[in-house]
Amino acid sequence: MPSGTNDDRSGRFETPGGGGGAERPGAEPPAQGERFEAPDADAASAQAEADDAALREALSGVDGDLLALRDEIEKTLLAATGEEVPAQAAEAEGIVGVGIGFPDAEALASGLATNLELGKAALTLYTVEPMAAERLQARVARSAGTRALSEVPVQQIPCGVIDAQPHRMRLRPAPGGISVGHHAITAGTLGCLATGLSPPTSSRLLILSNNHVLANSNAGKYGDCICQPGPFDGGRCPADQVAILHSWVPISFGGAANYVDCATGWAWPDRVRRELMYLSGGTVRYFRVGATPLAPALGMIVGKSGRTTQLTQGRVTDIAASINVNFGGGRVALFRDQIGIRSTGSGNFSAGGDSGSLIWRWSTQREPVGLLFAGGGGMTFANKIGRVLSALRIRLYT
Repeated sequence: MPSGTNDDRSGRFETPGGGGGAERPGAEPPAQGERFEAPDADAASAQAEADDAALREALSGVDGDLLALRDEIEKTLLAATGEEVPAQAAEAEGIVGVGIGFPDAEALASGLATNLELGKAALTLYTVEPMAAERLQARVARSAGTRALSEVPVQQIPCGVIDAQPHRMRLRPAPGGISVGHHAITAGTLGCLATGLSPPTSSRLLILSNNHVLANSNAGKYGDCICQPGPFDGGRCPADQVAILHSWVPISFGGAANYVDCATGWAWPDRVRRELMYLSGGTVRYFRVGATPLAPALGMIVGKSGRTTQLTQGRVTDIAASINVNFGGGRVALFRDQIGIRSTGSGNFSAGGDSGSLIWRWSTQREPVGLLFAGGGGMTFANKIGRVLSALRIRLYT
């Protein structure tokens, strides 16, 4: 990875007010012209619409019955969400996610697939543990009210219960890929920097991560202290504060599907930096990613830098997954239209504490693709970055 230079100390951004526990921001921002050109207020929404169009095009050749079956299974997943879901419920149900994939030779040889043909779409079922074909067919027929799967192309991916990855050095200014967190959680990952689309937030430097990392899974309030490193890694407020909680998209536990698990913190510009980090021979190295979002594509090679597994490479295996995610304490939420990723190497693409990592295409441009938020059993799941930007009304500042 090429190294980058840090140029965020210019004082162009309004800073949060006060020290630890500040409840309100500081002074009103100066005129926008004293900073940088204001972004197009409709850009993020347009990107989300473009992502939707790209998805429809990618699935345009998929058999309608297969898509309908996926939708039926998603309904049963949504019915199993809520604020007080018993811990054993996911294990009992067996299926924790569904998507459409194009299987490779490894899938055909796994012994967990039926009726597959290379290059042809198949129903992807994410299961707690490997299930016999007969049991899997019966489970789908019972829960979704559909015919048996004897003739349906199916690939099964055992991934365990999919957890919202909950969460090691102090570094100033703090880069993307490092431990961060709301003062009441364990630790997650600082994804990257962003700014708002219109005043006053367009003059505020924001850090981007998950709701469950920065906003304590809906329990946080505006102005809460965000520290780096995260509390589990020794971070304390106010000594290690880098930002205050700024905005977040609430997570729905039951009754409605979610598309994003995301939040921003309003940062002190001298405490954060635009680059992302990785370790090489014990030395911190820095690199930049692009600012223009890219829709994911099946087979795309992607990368991420995260608090736990650091710099890893993976392959996109699903671009339309619906998954039930366990946030602990009996809270389970359905997430629709998610990206599924598997490692290209022997280790996992992510692990607990990598939540909030920015995912980008593995290329010289390193275009942003997703925001990592959950995983299990070797699978990683991410929100589409276009949806994240639209929901938070931000653009990346990378």
